[in-house]
Amino acid sequence: MALLGILVMAIGGAAVWYWRLKTMREAGSEVIDSVERMRGAYKRRQFRNKAEAAPLASIGDPAIAAVAFFMCLAKEKPMYVEAAKDVVRNRMKGIVRPGDMEEVVIFGEWASKNVVNPEDPIRRFRDLWTKALDHDERRQLIGIAEEVAEVGGDRTKEQELALQALRRTLMN
Repeated sequence: MALLGILVMAIGGAAVWYWRLKTMREAGSEVIDSVERMRGAYKRRQFRNKAEAAPLASIGDPAIAAVAFFMCLAKEKPMYVEAAKDVVRNRMKGIVRPGDMEEVVIFGEWASKNVVNPEDPIRRFRDLWTKALDHDERRQLIGIAEEVAEVGGDRTKEQELALQALRRTLMN
């Protein structure tokens, strides 16, 4: 009988330890799951921030790309952005449909809001412009960019560097 009691106690002890280990494993799984959910939420937030910060990636029309670049140049002189918009509207009349002009300018301004360096759109749109524009259209793009940069007086250092990069990119 004593042997039977010892056997029951050993089975009971094993069952208790099995239950404890099972509970610890479930708790560990829950901790790991919540860490993975937090990690996934962090990655989704990072991706969302990148997507919001890169509206230039959605542009596929060379005219809209040009307007976005012009607005990047214009924002280097914040006091003269409205005058630069007028220059863009006047020079892009024959290129952008009149009914779409205001929408394109507003979109270009919005797309340029998060651009830190006016040379970034040049790198982004280089292939688009070289494939879609002929030599004369490229010269016209450079001319409009120079006019936008000259609004409000002399060009800033950033504008000059961006114009040099534009010339180098489109004319070589």
